[in-house]
Amino acid sequence: MNAYNAKITIKNIKNYFEKSGLTIEVFANVLDVSKRWLEYILAEEKNYEFIANTVQKACDFFVVDFGKFTTELQTVPKDLRELLKIKHSRNSEYSKILSDTPSVPFIINEILINDLEFINSTELELRFVKKIIWKYYSEVKLSNLSADLQKSDLIEHWIHPTKKKKTNLYKKK
Repeated sequence: MNAYNAKITIKNIKNYFEKSGLTIEVFANVLDVSKRWLEYILAEEKNYEFIANTVQKACDFFVVDFGKFTTELQTVPKDLRELLKIKHSRNSEYSKILSDTPSVPFIINEILINDLEFINSTELELRFVKKIIWKYYSEVKLSNLSADLQKSDLIEHWIHPTKKKKTNLYKKK
């Protein structure tokens, strides 16, 4: 058996977290750690480690083997959120958080980039991107959508060439 590898463990937790659709606040609660500490560790530039108990909580939530999760880079199932909903259907706490609206980065990277209207558009202003997202999640707050779109590796953005305000245009890369 390979020895515990902190960098691999952090990468696995980060990858699974991003595909789970949970917000950082909710995931911090699952792990029973502070949001600030979790953000700090997931930044990856830091030299900190998760304690074994916290890693075990993540493994229990993601339904993965502790030994593999801490020693080998894992491939995250494409439909992780749906798998977790099934696995945790009898756990009321986890079932609820998995039924809540997913995080905006998850919506962008898993739903928006697969929407035909978005895919077929050569450029969309933010207000039209919002309309597409609201087709799926009408109650989601999109106050930082522009910043979230610009952080996504899957979205291309640029300044609108004719509008005077700093209006961005977006499309799938």
